[in-house]
Amino acid sequence: MAVSPTAMSDPDARCPVCGSSRAALRYRITRFRVYDCQDCALVYLWPQLDEREVREMFSRLYTEGEGSVPELRSYYAFTYEDRPDNPLVQLYEQWLDGIEAVRKPGRLLDIGCGTGLFLAVARRRGWEPHGIDDCAEAIAHARSHFGLDVSNGEFGAFAAQGLRFDAVTMWDIIEHARDPVGLLRAARGVLAPGGVIGISTPNQRSVLDVVAGALYRASRGTVTWPLEKFYIEQHFLYFSPATLEAALARAGLGLVTMRRELTDLRRLTLTPLNKAALLGMFALARWTGLENRLYALAADPRTAGGSTAAMVPGAGPVLPS
Repeated sequence: MAVSPTAMSDPDARCPVCGSSRAALRYRITRFRVYDCQDCALVYLWPQLDEREVREMFSRLYTEGEGSVPELRSYYAFTYEDRPDNPLVQLYEQWLDGIEAVRKPGRLLDIGCGTGLFLAVARRRGWEPHGIDDCAEAIAHARSHFGLDVSNGEFGAFAAQGLRFDAVTMWDIIEHARDPVGLLRAARGVLAPGGVIGISTPNQRSVLDVVAGALYRASRGTVTWPLEKFYIEQHFLYFSPATLEAALARAGLGLVTMRRELTDLRRLTLTPLNKAALLGMFALARWTGLENRLYALAADPRTAGGSTAAMVPGAGPVLPS
């Protein structure tokens, strides 16, 4: 149910990536509108929560699991313990395998490091861990439980120190950014020559949007609850493979590789019926290439020999958009 770009109900809802004011309404849900940028194709939420509300939300998520989506109640509980049976640890090992195919262990910075679990896993594999996060409760756990020397604050101030890192990671961070291109530029600025940036984020071009969007349109916009499981208040931006690659290019970064992934259902709080429904949708996603997550590696072409694609010998082609 898109409307004309000139009929948008939020004239100040400029695209966070390209700054365009030309947007078409994609969905109208309880607290937000979801827009399609008519110039760069980014999908984004409006209005954005203010910074205080976001900090309070993450404090509750880390300490109580409380949020607007009941299925995510147990999601953050997996961030506290480095155990081999922890599905989040298993995912971090896979992501590190991808990074280490490009860059051997060295100095690693995790932006939005949270409780420090990823840094603890990386340290076991030979990386020198550094992290930054503005959630005091999460940082306290990283320091006390994992013994990590991590910083509490904003990445912009941290980046201004002039430190350099062989890998910079931002797992589930870019979708929260008010200035995603500025964030990527700052991450590029702290890369050592030949360094790599790791990114994970929800995939807007997913089976969840397709199914929930079809229900919304069939009901003439009255059935919104499925959309509200995917478009949630702390996620301002929703990238597809194409729009993520375009944002990287705006920041002076080249895509090394990208792949689609599916959320591990072991981390969700699900009824048997909800689990069966998601298993069915995820099976369809594998068949159609509509998985709900993206994992990408990027680098600065100026320090990667001019070709970021050549950084992964034998790697398959980058995903089509």
